[in-house]
Amino acid sequence: MNSAKTPYINAFLPGFRRGPVQVILAWLLLLSFGMGAVGCKYYRLREDKTPDAQKVAGLPNYKRFILHQGTSQWELVQVAVKDEAVIGKLQPLPTTLLPYVEDHPGVSKRYREAEKGTALHVVHLYVYEFARGENDQVTIPMSAIKRMDIADKDTGATIASHVLVGIAAAAATMALTAVIVALLKSSCPFIYLQDGEQYRFVGEAYGGAIFSPLERDDFMPLPQVLAPQCQVHLKITNELKERQFTNLAQLEVVDHPPHVRVLLDQTGQPHSLENPQAPLTALAHQGQDLTPVLAARDSAVWSFNQPDNTLNYLQLGFKKPQDAQWGKLVLHVQNTLWLDYLYGEFTRQFGGLYNSWAQKQKDEPAAKLLQWQREQGIPLLVEVQTPAGWQVVERIPPVGPLASRDLVIPIPLAHHQEDTVQVRLSCGFMFWEIDQAGMDFSPNLPLRVKKAPLTSAYAANGQQVKQLLTASDAQYLQQANVGNAVELTFAVPRQKAGQRQAWFLHTRGYYEHIRAYEGIPNLISLREFAKPGRFMQFSRERYLQLMKDNNLTHLVHAHAPTR
Repeated sequence: MNSAKTPYINAFLPGFRRGPVQVILAWLLLLSFGMGAVGCKYYRLREDKTPDAQKVAGLPNYKRFILHQGTSQWELVQVAVKDEAVIGKLQPLPTTLLPYVEDHPGVSKRYREAEKGTALHVVHLYVYEFARGENDQVTIPMSAIKRMDIADKDTGATIASHVLVGIAAAAATMALTAVIVALLKSSCPFIYLQDGEQYRFVGEAYGGAIFSPLERDDFMPLPQVLAPQCQVHLKITNELKERQFTNLAQLEVVDHPPHVRVLLDQTGQPHSLENPQAPLTALAHQGQDLTPVLAARDSAVWSFNQPDNTLNYLQLGFKKPQDAQWGKLVLHVQNTLWLDYLYGEFTRQFGGLYNSWAQKQKDEPAAKLLQWQREQGIPLLVEVQTPAGWQVVERIPPVGPLASRDLVIPIPLAHHQEDTVQVRLSCGFMFWEIDQAGMDFSPNLPLRVKKAPLTSAYAANGQQVKQLLTASDAQYLQQANVGNAVELTFAVPRQKAGQRQAWFLHTRGYYEHIRAYEGIPNLISLREFAKPGRFMQFSRERYLQLMKDNNLTHLVHAHAPTR
């Protein structure tokens, strides 16, 4: 049994997306819970290779600047921007800044409460050169700044943009992500993959399967890592207030030629991707052009966040080859933390009756629970335009807000006569965010999904629980307490010569939230949630109310995709 330590919840923070809009959501949600709420706190550096005078000038005056030139570092104080140059005064690095000199972009680092006044306010300026004057005064032309790194955190949801000038906005969110996760996040088992000596957070399993009738299969793509002795090690953990019931855990392996990628669809069928095309057009339903935003995988995202609408649409257009029989829509998406927050606000209205209500949900038919989710815009709805109108292709269940997921959705085109394929994505206000979209028209290669044997599954107490995870049956791995973790070891087949492998974790299960609400239920409000679309409407209302309560109503319409 491998003894590598299970990461804490915040080990996945580098996976968060970053952007000015997340600042506002972070502050709004934190204020709504009260500033006294705290949790594990991490920071990371965001690299900006195109800093400009406006970004630097927009930084709050309490920031601590570390100036880097070659192997030398100084603290830069009395910082200002003048005539396309940064000016300031050099002084030796104080001991309080020394621990942060070697920080690198993309690495999540934890800080203690006593350190937040420094850890969350450091800005690194890397320069080619600068002019030094009297009394250690320096002038740094903007053209001499190689890059600027600043600590950054993200809420996983987008609310407004064009806020707080570039990096200033991103900096404002850096102390909040861990707090928001601790307050809001309570869904899905966390999955970690061993990469060398460390475990790396890779995603959340069977999202949205709240209550036993909604038990479902999930096929999570895994990054390729070295597999010494043909063994892959994974962990399934419970790190939040919930009970988790995992019925099945299998590692599925697909051999494929090096020039293609492979993804499994929602039913576990493999699809080869040779040349996904970026969309010709990508338009939000109010006409906002998102084409450049969705062309590449980066931190520029759109979060279905036009506040004038409860149901938000995104229409994608792709050029269709004349002989194409299928189009494989490829998406890089995730849910928002806003959705988790909102569901918590909904269940909070049950007060002391929550547990009775939750118990009754276990006896409801799955079709009824799924119908409610669909009517409230929780799944990501995928439709294709046909001569008969928009036809439903797929409803994507939640994948969680803590890691992005690559998805493939096959779309039949044999009877599609147009030279473009129009696809529409829709969901409730601010429930999902999308980073990239594409469509591959190549015929599927003959691919075979192989199951890697599960050789061991050890709980933290050393108990072997392998027998609970090898088949979809009446036996479940039950993780009822925060901190429960099971380490899985799979024997993967050797990679064939001239081939690559794609790995997928196939899980099946469900989970239940643990809540200790008190008080009288808000029955009048709860009855409204039985109506189609009420949860989406509640999302928009709650957002607008938070903006109003915090005197941010002037930002309501400041919406754009951001980095």
